[in-house]
Amino acid sequence: MIEHDMACTVCTYALNAIDDDGTITYEHPVAPTSGDHDPAPVPAYQLAHVFRRCHLCSANPPVWMYRTPQIEALSQGGTRPVMETYSTQWNVCCRCAALIEQDDHRTLTDASIAVMRWRRTDPRAQILAVLHRAIVLMREPRRTLLTTGDWSPAPLKASTLPKVRDRLTGLLRGPIGLPSPIDHAEPRRLIADGLDQARLYWIDPEFTTLVAEVLADLPNTHITDRIAPGGSGLLAWSTPLDRRHRIAAACWTPRPDGWQIVCYRSLGLDLPPTIMETVRHEIGWLVPIHVEHVRKDLTVNGDHPLAALVASWLIIAQQLTHDEPTPVDPPIRKAYTRAHRPPPEVRLVRIKPATSRPSLPPMIEGDRTRSGRAKPDHRYWVSAHERNQAYGPGRSLRKKIDIDPFLKGPQDTPIKPSTTVRVLGTARRRRAENDNSTAADS
Repeated sequence: MIEHDMACTVCTYALNAIDDDGTITYEHPVAPTSGDHDPAPVPAYQLAHVFRRCHLCSANPPVWMYRTPQIEALSQGGTRPVMETYSTQWNVCCRCAALIEQDDHRTLTDASIAVMRWRRTDPRAQILAVLHRAIVLMREPRRTLLTTGDWSPAPLKASTLPKVRDRLTGLLRGPIGLPSPIDHAEPRRLIADGLDQARLYWIDPEFTTLVAEVLADLPNTHITDRIAPGGSGLLAWSTPLDRRHRIAAACWTPRPDGWQIVCYRSLGLDLPPTIMETVRHEIGWLVPIHVEHVRKDLTVNGDHPLAALVASWLIIAQQLTHDEPTPVDPPIRKAYTRAHRPPPEVRLVRIKPATSRPSLPPMIEGDRTRSGRAKPDHRYWVSAHERNQAYGPGRSLRKKIDIDPFLKGPQDTPIKPSTTVRVLGTARRRRAENDNSTAADS
């Protein structure tokens, strides 16, 4: 999951997250105890480049993680024996995984030494052959799907969203391992059941661009029933959002005290057709990268993984959009009919076109509003606040109501460039310092 996606600031290698009964530590891949420095973990998105390659061939982005017991190799050449200790976690690309599943360690080694341009007689190639044989023969039977690779995004079309959803529920109900905390029977079942009932939303390119532009400046927003659509839903954007996490879709399922929300990344790979067909059958198009049980009134801002979804909800709740049914690919519709399932429906969500306004009286034409204030020349977020609402006889009474964040400004104006600089954890530290100082004063 993205919260455990760390890289080493010294060597920029993506680190292995080792989960020891809930305690997470980070190790260098392949040979964690060797090298000239200890792991210096930081969130991977903070580095301009992260080295993510298959641990076996070093050529392709990894998709699967295999586990083995601790592997040690003793080299007796030179003046004294050298013991090399290897990892227990091996991140492997689809090509190498296909060979592992066939127990073909010889071809696996041949492919790897071809990338390294080593001869078969090279001592390094012979060591690699022994290591590959150990991995293939000693691997645990269940492999785990990685969710934090540097894959190209897969195109998600509105007409294929029902098929994307069905592959995703198949992944959740299937035997493939998923990263913690989602890799337990109960959360997997609950998410899959919610997806079965989910309304399907596809966000068009214009709306997606708007969300991308306002995402970083999203003010503190409480997730409430006012902004969350009713029922379960699966929402996919036309292109991935959030430069840090490249979120392509999200789903939500109501719970008695809130929602279960999962964010997904799309999986696009440059693979031979036969391997790609297997990937689409086993995995599909979406992989979960963040799961959260959201209680009502959770506060989210532009730094939160749920920011893209919350920003989309706010814009929809502000009624800046309209949705309409869009046709589904005929083969998908026929497959639903054969399975005696209700015909799938996808709602295409678009930004409402700008409406032509009647000419205003001279006193409010030009660059000013009725109140005399200058008209904004851009759009920007207005933070959540309270408002006194008039009601009762002659609207003489007042009551406080909560106003959720909303975008302000004419629809045909640009988004105000972001000037927000957020420091992760600052608010939490300040709250802790204030609590400590209060306790000390008392």
